Formats: sequence, C-alpha cells, structure tokens
Amino acid sequence: MRVGGQAVMEGVLMRSPNFWGMAVRTPTGRVDVQAEPFHSITRKSKLFRLPIIRGFLSLVETLWLGMKALTLSTNIALGEEDDLSKKEIAVTVLFGLVMAFLLFLAAPVLGTKGVGILLGSSMENPIIFNLVEGFLRILVFMVYLLLITAVSKDIKRFFAYHGAEHKAIKVYERNEELIPENARELDTSHVRCGTSFVLYVLVLSILIFSLLGVNGWIEMLISRVIIIPLVAGLAFEFIMWSAKNQGNPIVRALIWPGLQLQKLTTREPTDDQVEVAMASLRKVLNAEEEASIVPDATNKLVI
Repeated sequence: MRVGGQAVMEGVLMRSPNFWGMAVRTPTGRVDVQAEPFHSITRKSKLFRLPIIRGFLSLVETLWLGMKALTLSTNIALGEEDDLSKKEIAVTVLFGLVMAFLLFLAAPVLGTKGVGILLGSSMENPIIFNLVEGFLRILVFMVYLLLITAVSKDIKRFFAYHGAEHKAIKVYERNEELIPENARELDTSHVRCGTSFVLYVLVLSILIFSLLGVNGWIEMLISRVIIIPLVAGLAFEFIMWSAKNQGNPIVRALIWPGLQLQKLTTREPTDDQVEVAMASLRKVLNAEEEASIVPDATNKLVI
C-alpha cells in the first residue's frame, strides 16, 4: 500500500488510500494523533483517473489537505482551540497561489524581458527566452528556500519534520518495525518528495513553454497559467513512474537532481520527531486495517 505525507507545524501529516492522519507534538510534550477518512476526487470518475488529469487533481487535493492540516497543527502546537473555517482556508490557499504566481511565473517572465532590454535583444527566439526564463525561475526557487531557512528557526524545525516523514515512510517501505531506531541510518530523501516534484515542474515548464510564443508579457503570463495544469500532470506521472523504476540506472540519474535538492528542504530529525512521524503513519495504517475488517469504516471513522 502506497503512503505519502508532508510536514506540518510540530508534526507530520500522513495519507493512505482511504485515510489521512496527523500527529503533532503539543506544548506539554504529548503527541496528539488523529485521523479521518479521505475520499479522493480521482475516484469519482474514470475521466479523473486518466493520466495527467489525475496528477493535477491530486496536486489540488494535496494543497487543500496540506493547508487544512497545517492550520490544525498550528492550533495544536500553540495550544489554541480555534479552528479555521473552510472559507479562511480557501483565502489562505488563494493567497499562497497568488504569491506563487508572482514569484515563479510573473517575476521570471518580466525578468527575462528585462535581461533582453539590458542586452539590447528582443529575446524573440522562444527557446532562448524560455531557457533564460527557466533559469531565473529555478534561481528564484533556490533563493527563496535559502532565505526562509536562514531567517527562521521554525522553518528549520519544519524541515526536520519533513526529514522525519521521509524516514518513517522508508522504514515502512522496508517492512521494518516503526520505531525510531530503524530510521537512524536512513537519509532524509525520498523519490516521491514534493521538492523533487517542484523541480520537475520547473524543468518541464522550460520544455513546454518553449512551444509557446513570446508575444506581449500579459499574453505570456496567461498562456503559462493555462498550461500549468498540463505541466503539473506530466510531473506527477514522471514522479510516479520514476518511483516504480528507481532501480534503473538511467532513472536514478534522472531523479538524482531532485534528491540533491531535498537537502535544502529536509534536515536530520531527532528521534522524538521521527516518533511523531511514525505515530501519524501508524494511525492511518491502523485505520486502513480496521476499514478492511469493517467495510463502511471509511464513512464513519473519525479518530
């Protein structure tokens, strides 16, 4: 059974085919663990399960669930009781998407236009334009990661929980007991990491955007927004394919840059942090096991 996860505030979110669970370290040192059924939209229609389409929809689901878990975990970690409403979560997600648009789409396009002006070139060749734009986009991403890590201790702890999430999943995939001791010698990378996914999106965008024109900057931004779902879907298919074929030397070479980039978004976790990640993973695995015994458990279970 394939499982995935992501770091949250002082904890880890884990997701299995039918459940999502979260474990968070409270201010008193206790581990708060909860799980709920998860019903993916990709199961509601054969159309939604088609390659590329399923990837983009899975990304949207991951963003929504991740934001929900992040807000819940923040309340738990700070000892607060007020939960954000769906409207507040939607506003937060929208704000994040707008910032991503400005940083990773608008800024590289305008920056490339600026480079063309400085060099006295109109940058009319789509391939050259998108190579420069792609380089700037990757540069912005790298600088962003370095800055947030440098200025925030909380981000460093967040990245440590990211490493704990990877280690817990690796222990599970090796069919070993979910105890911190089994994770100590493992590294913090994972082939299906979201950091690698972002890198694949950035690289694929260079190739696909090169097929588009280099007309007015407004038209360019609109065309990129329209194409992003295709790029995300292709990146999803690649990351799933590479996970199944990572034993192939060529595949290992292709995924190597993504694994190296994860050194920026993960940190070596403590045993206590790995314990939290494993508690979350154990919760969803137990929920899956209970659901297999009681078929309608996925509709009733709130743990």
